[in-house]
Amino acid sequence: MSPGIENIEVKKVNKVSTGIAGLDFQLGGGYPAGSIIVLHGSPLSGIEKMAVQFWKASGEGTHYYLMIDGLVEDGMVKVSTSDVEEAINACSTSKRVVVDSLSSVILKEGVDEALRLMKETSRPIVEHGGNTLFVLYSGVHPEIEEMRIARHADVFVTCLEEMHGSEIERKLMIRKLRDADVPNRMYPYNIQTEGIDLSTTARVV
Repeated sequence: MSPGIENIEVKKVNKVSTGIAGLDFQLGGGYPAGSIIVLHGSPLSGIEKMAVQFWKASGEGTHYYLMIDGLVEDGMVKVSTSDVEEAINACSTSKRVVVDSLSSVILKEGVDEALRLMKETSRPIVEHGGNTLFVLYSGVHPEIEEMRIARHADVFVTCLEEMHGSEIERKLMIRKLRDADVPNRMYPYNIQTEGIDLSTTARVV
């Protein structure tokens, strides 16, 4: 016998802002709280701006941006690949931790170390409802390594760029999303001075 409507339990998923209003709208409030997020794309796709917007988004708790291989902005923490584990451990009570980039860890320490950082080192953050976000550059790693990273992410976002004549078209694709249906759409976006601007319209693929 089918359960009555009053007996069906609906799982409520807490969300945290992505820092991008249009993306929050498309995801029904943002990323799932307590998740491991991977932003995947070329260095010119805007994923670094997306990472900064996530870091700077309003929300409770402390926020950390661990910069391994880029220019350090005010408030970021400069770390080396050999020190990133210790840095993540120091952020264990934080609500948002960004690691830029996971690609540097893979290239210098190996993909197994990168997976350990994702799964084990960031576990205390995730278990307390915080989120860890890792930047992963496309075109750098073998497909098998990207596949292993994707398997251990709760959220996997890819930014794509296509040339159409003299115009560049940028699209964002949610390829994995914990506790929710994965959208079957790609979302057009623009890179602006202040960050990523995501349209609230969608394109069916």
